[in-house]
Order: sequence, then structure tokens, then C-alpha cells
Amino acid sequence: MAIKTTCATAASSRGTDTPPPRPGRALGIVAFAAAALLNGCAAPGGTMAGSAAGSAAPPARTITSPAALALAGRVPPPGIQTAGEARTLASAIPAAVGAADQSALLPMDDAVTRAAEALFANAQLPAATGSSGRYLLVIDPLIDGATGVQSAATRSVQARVAEVAQRNPRFDLRPFNTASLEAKPLVLLGSAMPLRPGNATTGAPTAYDLWLVLADARTGRIVGRSEAPMRVAGVDPTPTPFFRDSPVWVKEDPVQRGYWETCRSVVGDAVDTRYLESLFASALVADGITAYEAGRPWQALAFYQRAAQLPAGDQTRVHNGLYLANWAVGRREEAEAAFGKVVDLGLRQGQLSVKLVFQPNSTSFWPDQAVSGPYPLWVRRIARGAVVRETCLQVTGHTSPTGAPALNDRLSLARAQRVQGLLVRSEPPLARRTAAKGAGSREPIIGTGADDASDALDRRVEFAPQACGAVTAAHDDPAAIGG
Repeated sequence: MAIKTTCATAASSRGTDTPPPRPGRALGIVAFAAAALLNGCAAPGGTMAGSAAGSAAPPARTITSPAALALAGRVPPPGIQTAGEARTLASAIPAAVGAADQSALLPMDDAVTRAAEALFANAQLPAATGSSGRYLLVIDPLIDGATGVQSAATRSVQARVAEVAQRNPRFDLRPFNTASLEAKPLVLLGSAMPLRPGNATTGAPTAYDLWLVLADARTGRIVGRSEAPMRVAGVDPTPTPFFRDSPVWVKEDPVQRGYWETCRSVVGDAVDTRYLESLFASALVADGITAYEAGRPWQALAFYQRAAQLPAGDQTRVHNGLYLANWAVGRREEAEAAFGKVVDLGLRQGQLSVKLVFQPNSTSFWPDQAVSGPYPLWVRRIARGAVVRETCLQVTGHTSPTGAPALNDRLSLARAQRVQGLLVRSEPPLARRTAAKGAGSREPIIGTGADDASDALDRRVEFAPQACGAVTAAHDDPAAIGG
């Protein structure tokens, strides 16, 4: 289990365990239809515009990519999918999807529109309960499938989905807030996952796979699902301002895990309990993010404080929000306390990534105090958290894929040693309870090599809790931890 500190840089320096469930890798995420047809199964009847689930299936034939499937108009209605079929995905991504011919893939706007239309047309809905006969609908902000954050692309996708929903007379789209959730509406969520030939972990994506899921908050069941492959052009993975500014990323955040597990569910599945139980907190977080990004930190702080009081309030976004909002209004002690809580969450979950921006090809932090000014606070709270929990740590540096491998190995080790030294300076007992290692660019999270805000998590220092005996042995035999 890993605790990670990210060495990000806005224009400079240079991922690890994939985020849960990291669809393109650990879960082998692709369109279910591609998985079924690549295994020689016939696609059920219907088009992306949504035909009846009971229509006759076309003759069986082999479809070699999600792109060909989409062009054939044969993404099956979500209600046709079974759990077994939808989860047999590990080898279904074709080796060359989108690599040679982007024209075979749908443009982003077309893919989103068709996927949303299919989702609404094929949803297996109970009888409407309101006098209007329409279904109340909210959209829980969509996420990037690689990192779990909101990006420019997911915001754009969400806006297009909302347009489709507003044109559909069966649905009454409401804001994603606590008042709307009181009525137990349908909740739409989803993600956009980058795909690469052969499930590679590095390089520019050659396609994106869009997932849309419809959950019924009243019955606790998945009632709709749709997927669509789309072109890379126009898909901007840059994190939105709140996520760009958030200092910490926790892979095993239980609320984030609940969102991901719900995204991978199929029609008829029970909605992940963690997701259902976190909906009200997530709505407050969404309002807080909106206020923060609009330059209203006091209002954002009020939303995060309300979210923190809920059972699902112990989550990364809430603690990051409390930190950012308190820092923005000059409440330094409260900001440090919030940072300490997210550190504690990461240590409890066994993984923590903190964005430390280094100068290019250097172990020196970015000189602008607006960027690196809070770092002493961050290091102090991480070191103190490790001491209080009596945790021994392996400190592993990482870089993005750009640059020569040998240089990346040396740079990642040097940065790990720099951060280790700062931890020891803050808490001397960590001198024999930490060991440094360089992993170079062999374990990316994002892997594009963009070296900007979109792949900041690839430039990090990772802290992995270990048995203290192993760390002590590393001090006695430095070769044991490698480089």
C-alpha cells in the first residue's frame, strides 16, 4: 500500500499504482459490446439512439474495435448487458484502436450525444412517481477515468449530456444539490477513460471510452448504462481549477472508490453502498467546488464545513476543500489542520500523493512562493503523521516518461532523497524509519509525457508503509532498495 507525494511541475520536472479501478488496466475497461463481439458474440438489437431491448439481434460477426462497432450503430442497449458479459473485459481492447485512423472514431460531441440518447432511451425505469409523469434527474459531476478528478473534458461532456437530458420530455433535470437529492432522483454519473494500443501505460491516448451510468436513488439499483468510443481531438484532460489546486490525491479514498465501482456496474446491479451513502456529501462538495472556482472562498468553506459533518465527510475532496478555502481566506492554522486530516486519511488508506513542484531537472522546489510557500507545512504534517502512527516508509521518486531513462532514474532518486531529508529534519526519529528509492518513469499514472498540469501525478515522490525491519535493512544494505 503506497503513500505518495507528487513532485508536480507547471512547466518542468517529471506515475504509480493505478487509481481504482483504473478501467483501461486493472479492470480492462472497454465498451461491453466490443468485449462481447470480440469474443464472437452477437450484439443485441438496437442502435446508439436506442431501440427496444427485445428487438431481434443481427447476425453474429466479428467486430475488431469499439470504433467499428460505433460506426455500425451497434452499441447494445444497457438493459441487455449481464454482469458476466460486461466484466469479461481484460483482453478486449484491440491493439491498434484509433492508432492509425482517428476518422474511424466518433468526434467527442457526437459520441457524447449518441451515448446519452442511448442511455435515456434504453433505461429500465420504474413508473414515475410525480404528478408530471417525468423522472427527476441530477448529474453527479463526471470524472476522468485515469485519475478520478474533474477535467476540462469531463465538464464539456457533462454539459453536452445535460443538453440531451433537457431535450428529452421524460426527464426533469435538476441541480445536483441536497434539495434535489431529498426527492431520491435518478443520478447520472460517468467517466472518460483514455485508451492506448495494447493497454500500454505510457504515450498519448489513441481513443477515449465514455461511460454513462444511470442509478436510481429510490431503489438503489442501476437502471441504465451506455458507452461510446471517441476521438482524442477535443478531449482536454487538464484538471479543473479545484483539482489543479488540490494538494493531495488519495487513491484508495472510499468515496472515490464507491463512484468508480458504480461506474463499472451494469443494469440490475445494486448501487455501491459507499456511493449512495456519500451522495449528500458529494452534492455539498460540488457546490463548494463551484464556489471556490468562482472566487468565493468563504462560501466554499461553508459548503465544505457542512460536508465534513456528514458520515461521508472524511474524504479527500472535503479535506482538500477545507485546506484550499481556509488558505484562501488567510486562516493558516485551520488550513494546516485540514491538511493534517487528509494526511491522516491517506496514511489510514495506505496511500497519499502530495503535489510538490520541482524546478526542471533539479531537486530544488519551484521558487515562486505562491506555489512552494506552503511546502514546509505539508512536509511537517506528513512527517508528524508518520511519527504519530509509528509508520516506517519507503520513499520512492517518480518522473514522467519524457527524458532519458537513466537521467529519470537518477533524478527520481535524488528527489526522493531530498524529500526524505526534509522529513527527517522535521522529525529526527524518521532517520532510521525511512529509505529512499528512484523508480524513474516506469510506473506512470497518466503516462502522456505532457509535462503540464494534466499529468502532474506522474511527477511525484511516493511513500510506501513498510515493516520497520525492511526499512532498517535498507539502511544497512542500500543495494537492497534498488534505484
